[in-house]
Amino acid sequence: MIIRLTKATRFLLICALLLVTALISIGTRSVTVSAPYTPRAQAMPVIVYRAVGEDSPNAVPLRQLKDDLDYLLQQDFIVLGEPELVAALRRQATLPGRAVLLLVDNTCERFDRDILPLLEERELPWIPMEKSGVLTQELRAAGHSVARVERTPTMTLEEQLG
Repeated sequence: MIIRLTKATRFLLICALLLVTALISIGTRSVTVSAPYTPRAQAMPVIVYRAVGEDSPNAVPLRQLKDDLDYLLQQDFIVLGEPELVAALRRQATLPGRAVLLLVDNTCERFDRDILPLLEERELPWIPMEKSGVLTQELRAAGHSVARVERTPTMTLEEQLG
């Protein structure tokens, strides 16, 4: 027995088949999960030091900066410098799980005398404040989210990082 279909019936069957295929495809895409959700992997902290010293009530005291740097080392944070960050962005590699950036205002008069020696003593890389906008844009363009942490003297770094 041969079944003859009209052009209109064939057209409707093809449309129905395409619709079912599309629905199956959409359904499988929404179920697929590439990686488990972890908050730390979602946003990289960018720790910003605008003012360091005893000059202003909004400035982070030098002792607190020292404690912050020691905290990062003790908690095994990976402080990225500009070369490592740019290399990761160019390769579009995933950044390490506990990666952070340190943005420091290097234009203050105390920088060379007080702040830079603390960073060098601990061998921690830092990024000058004037490059922060470009690097943040590049991170976001590469699909990484960032969480800016403006350091204040009223909270510890541990409290601010949560």
